[in-house]
Amino acid sequence: MSNPNSTIRSLRAAVSFLTVLPVANVDGSPGERLGRAYFPAIGAFIGLAAGAVFAVLSSVTTPLLAAAGGVAVLSVLTGAMHLDGLADSADGLLGGGDVTRRLEKMRDPRLGSFGVTAIVVVLLLEVAAISAMSPARGLAALVVAGALSRLATLSVVTFVPYVRPSGLGVAASEARHRGTDFVFGAATAAIVCAIDWRRAAIALPLVGLTALGISTLARRRVGGATGDVCGATAELCQLATLLVFAIR
Repeated sequence: MSNPNSTIRSLRAAVSFLTVLPVANVDGSPGERLGRAYFPAIGAFIGLAAGAVFAVLSSVTTPLLAAAGGVAVLSVLTGAMHLDGLADSADGLLGGGDVTRRLEKMRDPRLGSFGVTAIVVVLLLEVAAISAMSPARGLAALVVAGALSRLATLSVVTFVPYVRPSGLGVAASEARHRGTDFVFGAATAAIVCAIDWRRAAIALPLVGLTALGISTLARRRVGGATGDVCGATAELCQLATLLVFAIR
């Protein structure tokens, strides 16, 4: 990451991969390792945007509507990518069948009962958690949740085997500079967590356990990670952090 051109390419790749913002590299390439070292930073940026909307709406409407607006921003900025991964993972990992059948379910754009239920429950809990916070705490919670959840995603991408033979996950899980990218991402998340380090310190082990639980389930059910598993990790670890911040 010492090469400025490489750094810019990686950063643009991370923004393009994790958001709907049109900043992909000019040549259309995904960038080195999808810019995975910058995942926590991009997550914090997404959380900042959602938190700002929540704070503004809190001054003119009810906490519930403001929280719904913040969650809507999260979905729009990410193109609902993580929610889609959550739904597909729920259908594939919790459903029946052999490994091949489970992976097929995760590819299927149609949602099953597990997928629909997972989306509804997670969105309800996120809105409920955010609506219980003051604007200042909600802003901090969303920024920290964005960083920690993408750090959890980074840990899955870099340390859990990718089971599909092709896809962006192949580039993201590249072994080269794996440790360096994770350390950089962890350092970024640590800086973000300084916003509210006490609650972040409580959230961190919960986020780690959540990511470990999802990874363990994925290993047992399909042999490793997929893009959907990474999306589910981001969404559930974000929820875990928000729930911690909602505790009074």
